[in-house]
Amino acid sequence: MSEESALGGVSLAVDIIHTGWEPKLSSVKPGSVEGFYMLATFVFDLSRKLEYVFKATKEFAPRADSTLAREIKQDNATLRAHGQNWEAAAKEAEKIMLRLQTAIRGEAEQLLNQAAAGGR
Repeated sequence: MSEESALGGVSLAVDIIHTGWEPKLSSVKPGSVEGFYMLATFVFDLSRKLEYVFKATKEFAPRADSTLAREIKQDNATLRAHGQNWEAAAKEAEKIMLRLQTAIRGEAEQLLNQAAAGGR
């Protein structure tokens, strides 16, 4: 698969969301069973889309940065250590997410600004 084809697959995988462009929050009552299932649907749908991203880009995985690969493995092991203690796993996942966001925030914003300005 070419890089262009892989990026095209990623683009297609992430575009469409469940129930399209209909309002979401007004369709359920906070704390309701239906609200829980709506949230579960979106989480599972996001997971499905990430699986498509993997399928579209898997041939590039052998060229991944080894430091990043070790970080991913460590974070996966940290989350797995909580098993089905969902509260503990959620708190750990949030810590990991915040660590990653803090680490990339400046660079991501700089790249966005650079792209928005038409520069490379």
